[in-house]
Amino acid sequence: MGIVSLLAAILIPSVASVRVSAKRAKTKVQFSQWVSAMEQFRQEYGFYPAVDGGSGGKVDAEVFAGALTGRAIGGGAPATAAHLAGNDKLITFYSITEGELNEARTALVDAFGNSDIAVLYDRDGDGWITDADGPAPSVTGIDGTNRLSPERQDLDLSAGVRAGVLFYSAGRGAGPGDLVFSWK
Repeated sequence: MGIVSLLAAILIPSVASVRVSAKRAKTKVQFSQWVSAMEQFRQEYGFYPAVDGGSGGKVDAEVFAGALTGRAIGGGAPATAAHLAGNDKLITFYSITEGELNEARTALVDAFGNSDIAVLYDRDGDGWITDADGPAPSVTGIDGTNRLSPERQDLDLSAGVRAGVLFYSAGRGAGPGDLVFSWK
């Protein structure tokens, strides 16, 4: 009995750690796919869609869906003109999966279930994301208790990042080390 308890004490934290690592990897892949869709949009239209909907750097699910799928967030109806963000041809650059939607199908979520997802994009077309393109917003995890911001070694907008689009979320949300980035 003691041996079984000892093995359980060793294995249970390992399993939890593996699950967190798998969710981080899944979120990074998801964000990479989003970046790719945003790049395809830019190649077609010459600019990045404002998927933050003017919300100051947070992904607006309806605008994201309209701009990158041409459909409403639930996928059933065409997006309204206000949500297309310039996708006038209704081109499908991305297909939103069930795993990327909350239960109500009204918000995008990462693998941890976070709907508070930040997006930064090269608004001025110079090939760099800097302070001039907008500040890096803080994000919260699913419990909503910790507001997390990227640390300088992860994202230094004063120096700039050579990229077109960046996404990040709070991951587990316990501290800055839990943030999941599309670029790291």
